[in-house]
Amino acid sequence: MDKKYVFDRLAEIVGPEHVTDEPFILLTYTQDFGTQPPMWPSFVVRPGTTEEVAEILKLANELRIPVSPRGGGSAQEGGCQSDGGIVLETLRMDKILDIDEDTGTVTVEAGITFVKLMDVLEQRGWKIGIAPSGAMAGTPGAHIARPGVGWGNIKYVTQGDQVVGLKAVLPTGDIVSTGSAGNPNSDSFFRYCLGPDLAGLFIGSEGAYGVITEATLRMYPWPEKIYLERYIGHNLRDAIDIFREIALNNLVCYISVPVIKPDMILFDVNVEGDAVEVDHRLERIRAIVRKYPGIEFKGPEGPSRFWERRWFNTGEEFKDGIAGAVNYFLPFEKLEEATYAMRAIMDRHGIQKYAQQMFPEPMGSEHVSLMFHHPGDKEEYAKIQRALPEMMDKALSMGGCPYSKGRQWAPHLEKHLGNTGYWRTLKAIKKALDPNNIMNPGVVGL
Repeated sequence: MDKKYVFDRLAEIVGPEHVTDEPFILLTYTQDFGTQPPMWPSFVVRPGTTEEVAEILKLANELRIPVSPRGGGSAQEGGCQSDGGIVLETLRMDKILDIDEDTGTVTVEAGITFVKLMDVLEQRGWKIGIAPSGAMAGTPGAHIARPGVGWGNIKYVTQGDQVVGLKAVLPTGDIVSTGSAGNPNSDSFFRYCLGPDLAGLFIGSEGAYGVITEATLRMYPWPEKIYLERYIGHNLRDAIDIFREIALNNLVCYISVPVIKPDMILFDVNVEGDAVEVDHRLERIRAIVRKYPGIEFKGPEGPSRFWERRWFNTGEEFKDGIAGAVNYFLPFEKLEEATYAMRAIMDRHGIQKYAQQMFPEPMGSEHVSLMFHHPGDKEEYAKIQRALPEMMDKALSMGGCPYSKGRQWAPHLEKHLGNTGYWRTLKAIKKALDPNNIMNPGVVGL
């Protein structure tokens, strides 16, 4: 590859100030927020429009250069890394394109941060359904590509469920609008129309099939009342039974379980709606909890303080260092077994500092294990790298579904899914859309 030629071609597309091959800048793009080994890109390019993204991909396809899309880089599984290729960062694409109060939708460019989007909507009396915990860095394009969960998991499910339509660029440079916007005479107001649901092709694909450049998301009137309260228990099975009953009855916006220890489990519930509705839901939640005498009511003070500064307080556990993460979804009946299984693996490997968490969904929960090390602690880093493969294999063997896959989960997905029609279909779609394999190669195992 003639690097000067590629640099000059990229500069023609986005302007020389928006492309770099300076080593000290490339260094900051070698990793995301996780513990995957560094990968050095050859270029970082920051397009400002969908059309510029299309031209970049046409060039990359012509020259057979791999491209890895990147939002805020706050994921932990290496999905935005590139080995000798182009990291395409979307943060310049940060505009709100339309707030449609008639259809209850907001259309944004892929690189806007959630904090910026939510601030604008809240000033107008609206909110979005799902916001990631890393909302200060997280972007809709990246969150949809995972597909994301966060604050709102039970009521609103995932970020993918919030998508009305997408605009995406295929590896060949073709620009695709999904849903009703597939009709050039229409806006994005209905997802399931004009044929197959093409938005679903990009949701969860982590950039393997193309680059999301715009998204139309549902928005909701700002609730009259938002209320949180906290509980602490000592029996994990009791807590999981409570989560199941609350979730199946759709009584909360979300449940957050930030602390799971051998002798203690702490969880917060968030209820939103008009005052009468919130009070009614709280009565039902408290009636459920009262069936388990070992669960203690701790009141609203702690979670309310956290909520007021949630974007700054989120991730307090990372004071213990950078974390290797094993995040996956399981049905409620398997959560207790998974907690003990992951804990046993981490203890056997001698992990000094780790945290376990849950974030329930309507039919199960995200299960999280975080293993911390400080930069430069090679011994602890090595322990984490030995534990991760065993934990991922265990999660998949239990029927777990990884949240963000990135490159971390790739070999394990192929190992467990490689002989299935599902996996062969994913591979066939990849080959059809990306015959030169330039689009985030290796991510999700594709």
